[in-house]
Order: sequence, then structure tokens, then C-alpha cells
Amino acid sequence: MNKKHKGYQDHIVSEHRVVESFLKSKIKFNRIQKFYHGIKVRIVNLKLIPNIKSAKKILDIGCGEAETLKFIREYMNSDAELYGVDLEKNKNLPSFVKFYEVDIEEQKLPFEDEYFDTVISTFVLEHLQNPQQFFLETNRVLKKEGYFYCVTENYTSVFLPGRFNFFSDPTHVRPWTKKSLKALAEISGFKVVKIGHFRPVEYFLLIPFAPILSLIFGSECFIVMYEVFFRKSIYCILKKP
Repeated sequence: MNKKHKGYQDHIVSEHRVVESFLKSKIKFNRIQKFYHGIKVRIVNLKLIPNIKSAKKILDIGCGEAETLKFIREYMNSDAELYGVDLEKNKNLPSFVKFYEVDIEEQKLPFEDEYFDTVISTFVLEHLQNPQQFFLETNRVLKKEGYFYCVTENYTSVFLPGRFNFFSDPTHVRPWTKKSLKALAEISGFKVVKIGHFRPVEYFLLIPFAPILSLIFGSECFIVMYEVFFRKSIYCILKKP
């Protein structure tokens, strides 16, 4: 794993350990599987992307193990061609993802202009030194009338203690507000369709089990609880006119 993002990846793995351990053995039915998978990859408001079910080509920038693309393929759009880019190829990347190794800070995306119907990027923006270049390049490869779904950390995370703090991850560059994200989108040529905050509200289902979980998993249990009450992220749905 590239050292640049190792701290971030470790945080995400730790964050979901309690949820996975508690629910994994209970995943029996498709509806529950879909719900659990949505929690694991933090699929929030993805269904609000107008063309997510009809898109022919979808790109995930910073795809990792392609959990988001797996979710789309299984539950939302099984016919789309799925592409992923990241700093390096993850060993668990599924074969149906067409992968390209790209450092978006240093390189252009290896695709023709107006190639994709939908572009997705979750928790990448806060790591970038040049976010406008990232947005401009995304705009370039997106078709006219195409959609860009972006999720990033909110500025409120700088007030959290210890490992929950935004800057506890050394690869984080800057947190965002709705206003600053909207400005970035507009100067990069996008029309803002929707922008807002979200919390991982699915974790509320685990609150009644917190005493038991804390006995089993110790302090890791409180990572989830902290997320529920104090952490907010920002999502935006952008359109290329």
C-alpha cells in the first residue's frame, strides 16, 4: 500500500471493524446484505444521482478495493462498464473493474474527453494539494449532461479529539465547507445539483447494543458511536452542462 494513504486506509478499516464483526455472520437475506454493504462502503445519497441506473460508463476515482463499484454493479446498474483509478492496484480489486494506476496530483486521467456518464469520488478531495486540477480533469472526462458525485470530510472534524481529528491523518490537507465546495465546483465548470451534510445514521441501529459491544470490542466500539453523534461529511452532486 502506498505510504501516502496508509494512515487513511488504516482509519477506515478500524472504523468498520465493529460493524463487520457484529453483522457479518448475520447476513442471510439480500435486503440485509444490501443494507450492510451500504454501511460498509458509506453509500450515502448515491441513489440521488439522476443517471446512476442508466449510465453506460462509470468511473470511481480513488477506488481502493472498488467497494462502491461492487455495490453499483450488484444493486443499481449491472450493465455499466466500470472503471477505477488509484495510486496503485489493490490486490482485492475485482476483475470486472477496468483499472488504471494514476496519481491524480501528478498525472492526467488516461481517458478521452467526454468519456464517462458518471464519475464518483469518495474521501479523496481532502487529500489533494491541487483540488481544482482534480475537478477540472473530472469535468474533462465527463460527458455533457453527465454527473459527478463527490464526498469529502467536513471542517467540523477538526474539533474532534485524538484519532477522530481531521489532522490525525497526516495525508489530510484541508477540510471543506459546503460554501467552499460549491465555489470549487462552479469555477471548475460544474452546475451544483445538490450539496449537503450527512452522518452515518445507519450506525444508530447499533446504539442499543453499545454496552455489550464495548465489553467485546473495547474502545473500538466507541469509534462508531463518536461517528454517529459528532462526525459530519459533505456530499455534492454536480452536473456538467
